[in-house]
Amino acid sequence: MLLATKEHSGMSISEPWTKYSSLLWWLEITTTNPFCIYSFGPFVSPTIARLHESGYVEDLVEEGAKDITVLLTQCQPKILTICRDLF
Repeated sequence: MLLATKEHSGMSISEPWTKYSSLLWWLEITTTNPFCIYSFGPFVSPTIARLHESGYVEDLVEEGAKDITVLLTQCQPKILTICRDLF
Protein backbone atom coordinates (compact mmCIF):
# COMPACT_ATOMS: atom_id res chain seq x y z
CA MET A 1 0.00 0.00 0.00
CA LEU A 2 1.24 3.48 -0.82
CA LEU A 3 0.93 6.02 1.94
CA ALA A 4 1.26 9.78 1.74
CA THR A 5 1.75 12.62 4.21
CA LYS A 6 -0.91 15.28 4.03
CA GLU A 7 -2.81 16.06 7.21
CA HIS A 8 -6.53 15.68 6.62
CA SER A 9 -9.08 15.04 9.33
CA GLY A 10 -6.35 13.73 11.59
CA MET A 11 -5.15 11.09 9.13
CA SER A 12 -2.10 11.10 6.89
CA ILE A 13 -2.04 10.69 3.13
CA SER A 14 1.90 10.52 0.91
CA GLU A 15 2.78 13.95 -0.46
CA PRO A 16 4.47 12.87 -3.73
CA TRP A 17 1.26 11.06 -4.67
CA THR A 18 -1.12 13.98 -4.17
CA LYS A 19 -0.49 15.47 -7.61
CA TYR A 20 -1.46 12.10 -9.14
CA SER A 21 -4.41 11.55 -6.81
CA SER A 22 -7.01 11.25 -9.57
CA LEU A 23 -5.02 8.36 -11.07
CA LEU A 24 -4.76 6.31 -7.88
CA TRP A 25 -7.14 3.55 -6.80
CA TRP A 26 -8.98 3.24 -3.50
CA LEU A 27 -11.16 0.60 -1.88
CA GLU A 28 -14.30 2.14 -0.39
CA ILE A 29 -15.70 -0.31 2.14
CA THR A 30 -19.12 0.33 3.64
CA THR A 31 -20.63 -1.41 6.66
CA THR A 32 -24.18 -1.06 8.01
CA ASN A 33 -23.60 -2.03 11.63
CA PRO A 34 -21.92 0.18 12.56
CA PHE A 35 -22.67 2.48 9.64
CA CYS A 36 -19.20 3.40 8.39
CA ILE A 37 -17.47 4.17 5.12
CA TYR A 38 -13.75 3.41 5.07
CA SER A 39 -11.36 4.42 2.29
CA PHE A 40 -8.27 2.23 1.98
CA GLY A 41 -5.41 3.15 -0.34
CA PRO A 42 -4.03 4.66 -2.38
CA PHE A 43 -3.01 1.88 -4.76
CA VAL A 44 -1.26 2.29 -8.11
CA SER A 45 -3.48 -0.27 -9.85
CA PRO A 46 -6.86 -1.95 -9.38
CA THR A 47 -5.11 -5.33 -9.26
CA ILE A 48 -3.01 -4.32 -6.27
CA ALA A 49 -6.06 -2.84 -4.55
CA ARG A 50 -7.99 -6.10 -4.98
CA LEU A 51 -5.03 -8.06 -3.57
CA HIS A 52 -5.42 -6.12 -0.30
CA GLU A 53 -9.23 -6.22 -0.20
CA SER A 54 -9.66 -9.50 1.68
CA GLY A 55 -7.40 -8.38 4.51
CA TYR A 56 -9.44 -5.23 5.12
CA VAL A 57 -12.71 -7.16 4.97
CA GLU A 58 -11.36 -9.83 7.36
CA ASP A 59 -10.38 -7.15 9.88
CA LEU A 60 -13.85 -5.60 9.74
CA VAL A 61 -15.54 -9.00 10.14
CA GLU A 62 -13.34 -9.73 13.18
CA GLU A 63 -14.42 -6.38 14.65
CA GLY A 64 -18.07 -7.39 14.24
CA ALA A 65 -19.02 -5.26 11.22
CA LYS A 66 -22.14 -6.37 9.31
CA ASP A 67 -23.29 -6.08 5.67
CA ILE A 68 -19.90 -5.24 4.17
CA THR A 69 -19.77 -3.94 0.60
CA VAL A 70 -16.65 -3.01 -1.37
CA LEU A 71 -16.35 -0.51 -4.20
CA LEU A 72 -13.13 -0.03 -6.18
CA THR A 73 -12.81 3.60 -7.21
CA GLN A 74 -10.30 5.93 -8.80
CA CYS A 75 -10.36 9.13 -6.76
CA GLN A 76 -8.84 11.04 -3.85
CA PRO A 77 -11.17 10.81 -0.84
CA LYS A 78 -11.32 13.92 1.30
CA ILE A 79 -12.16 11.93 4.44
CA LEU A 80 -10.74 8.44 5.00
CA THR A 81 -13.22 7.20 7.61
CA ILE A 82 -16.83 8.25 8.12
CA CYS A 83 -18.74 6.61 10.97
CA ARG A 84 -22.20 7.88 11.80
CA ASP A 85 -22.28 5.95 15.06
CA LEU A 86 -19.23 7.83 16.38
CA PHE A 87 -20.94 11.25 16.35
